[in-house]
Amino acid sequence: MKKYLHLFCAASLMLLSCNKEPLQPAPGTDVAYAVRIDPLITKVTETNFENGDAIGLTISRESGVWAENEKLVYDGSVFAGTLKWYSESVDEATLVAYHPYSATLPTSFTVASDQTQGTSSSDLVAALKSGVLPSANAVLMTFSHKLSRVVVNVTNNAGHTIDGITFGGSIPTAVLAEDFGATADETASAADIALFKASETQYQAVVVPQTVAFVAKVTVVGTEMSQRLASAELLAGKQYTINMTVNPADIKITLSGEVTNWDDGGEIGGEGTDEIVFEEHLSDNYIIWHNDRYSVKQLSNGRWIMTQSMRYVPAGKTVSEDPADGNGIWYPYTSDGTTATADKSAAAIEARGLLYDHQVAFGAEITADNFKTFEGCQGICPTGWHIPTRAEFLAIVGASNKTDGETASTTDETAVYYDATYQAARIKTMNDDGFNMDFAGSLMRNNNTTTGKYQVTITKTGTCSVEAWIGKNAVTYYMGSTGYTLSDTATNRQFMSLMTTFSSVYPEGKMHVAYSNYLGGYSLRCIRDAE
Repeated sequence: MKKYLHLFCAASLMLLSCNKEPLQPAPGTDVAYAVRIDPLITKVTETNFENGDAIGLTISRESGVWAENEKLVYDGSVFAGTLKWYSESVDEATLVAYHPYSATLPTSFTVASDQTQGTSSSDLVAALKSGVLPSANAVLMTFSHKLSRVVVNVTNNAGHTIDGITFGGSIPTAVLAEDFGATADETASAADIALFKASETQYQAVVVPQTVAFVAKVTVVGTEMSQRLASAELLAGKQYTINMTVNPADIKITLSGEVTNWDDGGEIGGEGTDEIVFEEHLSDNYIIWHNDRYSVKQLSNGRWIMTQSMRYVPAGKTVSEDPADGNGIWYPYTSDGTTATADKSAAAIEARGLLYDHQVAFGAEITADNFKTFEGCQGICPTGWHIPTRAEFLAIVGASNKTDGETASTTDETAVYYDATYQAARIKTMNDDGFNMDFAGSLMRNNNTTTGKYQVTITKTGTCSVEAWIGKNAVTYYMGSTGYTLSDTATNRQFMSLMTTFSSVYPEGKMHVAYSNYLGGYSLRCIRDAE
């Protein structure tokens, strides 16, 4: 990405606190987590974020600004620096980040007049996220383009190589809002911009959003030809195509207008973002599903599985904080061992996902007649992925309660995470390998007639030997799609799902396949279809 920054700040507009040091946790508080930003952007001009790229991050909360224009550097996975979170775990914050970084918080941004070496240095991107709580997890932020891009497709009939193309008439400087929304600086003068030659038939430039009548200037063998374009409104985050024909004595130009959003599906006219429905980035160990990014992992048996739980809300559904309402989709929660409290924070949802009953996850009504027909269904999982089957879970953890046709529990010692001591999977071993157990808990229902309740059991010193896990929800289910027949299918339809157990016998956590009622609430980690 960019290696140079072109911006200036009017002295009267500069914030007095640009160089303010971030506050530190009060004496006696717990050691704060490092602030880390996980950027979601499919493409920034020519390349993705690169190692060493820097963003400026401002964190504001109700009590005031926690950090202003803090520099975070990209390490190939996340942006990080020396900044720590504050210790108040219930004080939500708003995060604003931008790139390219400036040592002083910019109130204006000027694109390069010479973009012949590339447009990256003129590509201002920014992200905003509210409702964030301090967490050890990196904060996922979606960066979008704040300026406009023009792409010039050239048909060269002149018989000679084009020496260069320049666009005149546009204002090169933008005034920036607090969220880095960009508008043309009406006090600035128009300037020429030399375009980047992407190929023999295409030129590009990044410009400030504005209403402009470009003057296109093309130089061929030392001779400059020019033509004024019709006035056009350029919007933030939009790409515009200009079709240009160069003849021996003149040029002919048409402006096609907005053709498509920029490659990252960024901001449209400053309002919202286009939805990225589904993208796989398996080489980078993540996928995007309905604009949310999920980490994934390829297991030693070759199968890909999510290492973050689903947080997608299907159309027509809302998330509930009441486990007794039968809503079908609920927030994760925290428990003190007696009482459970829904955690509606964005950080909790991102880290632990949502809890679904099988009907919402499958996208279908489940009856006594059809509950055995959903094995391997896609449900709300991404295209090419599905809700895991009992056989797929068994191949991962190596232990399962009996299913139809069996007289006893089943063990598979060849399973990916089978541990002979636990006679199932050991969760610490799974986490050390990147499974990322999230302690979301579960919403329990014994049958159709009982009231749903969050499971309040938590890990304690006597049942858990991993210090960082003490006080977490001890019973988490990961939903499966294989039905299991009980004697009373009218009131108790069961599915085979992964279940966690912590005890003095299993202090590092046991994971095996167990039964779950279809109306309970469970985490969902989709598995990729077998190739």
